Amino acid sequence: MDLTKYYPDIVAKYPAYVTKRELCEICHICPKTAYNLEQQGEIPYTIEQNHLIRSHKIKLTDILAYLYRRECRQEADSPYICAMRTFYDEHLPPYSDLLSVKDIQQITGFSSSAIVRWISTGILKAFQPGKQYTVPKDFMLDFLISPYYRRIRRKSPLQKELMDTFERLWQEKGGE
Repeated sequence: MDLTKYYPDIVAKYPAYVTKRELCEICHICPKTAYNLEQQGEIPYTIEQNHLIRSHKIKLTDILAYLYRRECRQEADSPYICAMRTFYDEHLPPYSDLLSVKDIQQITGFSSSAIVRWISTGILKAFQPGKQYTVPKDFMLDFLISPYYRRIRRKSPLQKELMDTFERLWQEKGGE
C-alpha cells in the first residue's frame, strides 16, 4: 500500500530515515510517548551509534503506517472494513431494524447522554418520530465501523471487548 498519497506533506518535508525528535514532530507526541511506542513495537527503530552520539534511526514509512493505523484511514471497501462490517452485523441480529437509545447502550456500552450527543452532533444518524430517537440498523453499522467510533479514547468495556475480539479473529484469518 502506498501511504505517501495520504501524507504527501510529511514525505516532502522529511528524509527516508528520521530521528526520535522528528518522530515527535511528525506525530505530534511527546518524547515519552515516542519512547513507549518504540518499546511496544508500534514503531520499529534501529540504534545508530557514532563515537559520542547514540540516536534512533526510524523509517519514515513505519511512521506513516503508524499514523495510518492511528487515524483509522482504511478505505470503506478495504477487506479490513468489510470484515469489520460483517463482524458487527453478526452481533446485531437480536435487535430489530430500528434501534432505540437503550438498544444502542446495550450494543456499545456507552451512556445514553453520549449516544444522544452523537445523534445531536450528526455523528450517528437517527430519526426522531416522536420524543425518542430511532436509529436504523444500517446507520448503526456505519457508525460502528466509522473512524470516530474506533478512535474514541475512553472506550467502554464492551467496546474494548468487541474490538479485541474482531482484531483477534482478523489476525487468525491472516489479516494485516
